[in-house]
Amino acid sequence: MPIQLHSNIQISPFISSGKHENSQFLIQCEHINYVVSASVKTLIESLISYQNSNKSLVESYFTTTQRNASEADIIALAKQYIPKELFANVELPPQRNPFIFSVTLLPERLLSHVSALLTPLFNKWFCLIIMIAFIGIHGSLLTQVNQSAALGIPIGAIPTFILAMLLSYFIHELGHISACQRYNCPHGGIGFGIYLVFPVFYADVSKAWRLSQTQRAVVDLGGLYFQSILIIAVDCYAYFTASQLAYVLSWTITLTMLHTLNPFFKFDGYWLLSDLSGITNLHDKMRTALVRVKNRIFHRTPLNFNQDRALYLLIPYSILATMFFIYVATFLSQKLWQTGQDITLAFSQIQGNSLFESFTLMLEQDALFPLLKTIMWAILFVLLLSFYLKRIKNLLIQGDNLETRHK
Repeated sequence: MPIQLHSNIQISPFISSGKHENSQFLIQCEHINYVVSASVKTLIESLISYQNSNKSLVESYFTTTQRNASEADIIALAKQYIPKELFANVELPPQRNPFIFSVTLLPERLLSHVSALLTPLFNKWFCLIIMIAFIGIHGSLLTQVNQSAALGIPIGAIPTFILAMLLSYFIHELGHISACQRYNCPHGGIGFGIYLVFPVFYADVSKAWRLSQTQRAVVDLGGLYFQSILIIAVDCYAYFTASQLAYVLSWTITLTMLHTLNPFFKFDGYWLLSDLSGITNLHDKMRTALVRVKNRIFHRTPLNFNQDRALYLLIPYSILATMFFIYVATFLSQKLWQTGQDITLAFSQIQGNSLFESFTLMLEQDALFPLLKTIMWAILFVLLLSFYLKRIKNLLIQGDNLETRHK
């Protein structure tokens, strides 16, 4: 065969916004996802038809497109417009994983049975009732929740608090999975990973790309929706029992939900903004937007909003995201400098003593634990600073394929 694609390619409509309806298509090959135009989709279909029939390449192309072309011209078109990863002679790249370490805790087969029981929770009238209850109950207790958070919890309640927070994270991921199940969309499992230096739960919902724009938004919000149900239960328990632990738990879950809505990280807020706007690969497209802003400032090149209306969102988002990354990088740099000074001061006070004498002296002065904590903070600051500097650097790199959706 003169040219051949991978055998497990799937094609489905991709609805990102009203103007693109029925003009864009999702091409999936294992973990690789691409959005292509109708003409490229037709070209791919003609090649798949050629592989699965006794027709020649020219015949398959004419049957699918109703256009005449030579075999050489068809091959040239394929090499020019079809992503190279889709060709059978190209090895698929490894799936990009945002985690340093990850392990699946619950497989898809088990979760599909559990989530099937929870899909009725996504009935629109039930969702409306939950949202009204959440706003009314949580809103009325918000003052008490904030006051209790300032008081904290006893040391003996910390293990219970940690277990309850882990449960809330798991419920969040189950919400994403259940939303996929609601629309009969395949999904992966729920796992545990290390993101940067933070332990996190995650749900693999990459197949959600095949859903409509509104359905993807529901998957994005599924985790927060399930946590809202949890908060209603926690708030009611806190109100009737005056439980300090429950109030602090409600405050902490609320804080994590707000953090998840941050659109500058690839959390739920990022995916929601991407799906509602119809702009895929927001982080990758930041580079193009920033280049256009630079050309407008230094070369007076018009931005051409009328030709690319996505710039109305991309330019403000790119500028704000860059400012956010630079602010956090600057903040971490200052903290790292202060922490380094503290470590230098601590070691200067024990200089000249043997290791055993220094250890004994720090124990007598109750300085060993603060020193170890300071060193740990320094390591954390270095890791986080390197991440933010890398994010700023990555503004110069642009990708094509759709991102893997881990939530």
